[in-house]
Amino acid sequence: MTDLTTQLAKVDMFQGLDPGQLQSILRISDTEQLEQDAVIFKEGDPGEELYVIVNGKVRITREYALGGDETLAILEDGQAFGEMAVIGDDVVRSAAARAAEKSVLLVLKRKPFRQLLHKDRDLAYTVLWNVLRQISGRLRTTNEKVMMFLTSAGLY
Repeated sequence: MTDLTTQLAKVDMFQGLDPGQLQSILRISDTEQLEQDAVIFKEGDPGEELYVIVNGKVRITREYALGGDETLAILEDGQAFGEMAVIGDDVVRSAAARAAEKSVLLVLKRKPFRQLLHKDRDLAYTVLWNVLRQISGRLRTTNEKVMMFLTSAGLY
C-alpha cells in the first residue's frame, strides 16, 4: 500500500475499505499544497469538496456576528473535513478552514466521488454507514451540550 492509501485507510469515513477501493478514491483525488494561514474556504462559501489532511494542520473556525472568531477544532494528519459537501446538495460551509501550518491536502470533489459511490455499491455502503456513525456521534455531542446549557441556565 502507498503512504496515501495507508493514510486514507485511517480516515473515519473510509475505514473498512479494501486497498482497491482506497486506490479508487485516490484516483479521483487531487492534492493541494498550502502555506501557513492559507484560506481553504470561508464560512458561507458553497461547498463541493471533502478534504483529507495528508500532512500539516488545519484550523476550523466560526465567526461571531460582532467580529472575531472561535476555533472549533485543530485537525491533523489523517483527519478529514468538509464531508457533508460531497454527501449533500447545495451545501454551504458552516465554518471556515485555514492552514494552521504548511499543509498538504487530498481533495475529493462531489461529482467524481458520487460517481464512484454509484459505481461501487460496497464502497458506497461502507462510506455512508461510516458517515451515519459520525453524524450520530456529533448529534449526541450536540444534545449533551444543549442539555448542559439548559441545565446551567435553569431551563431544564
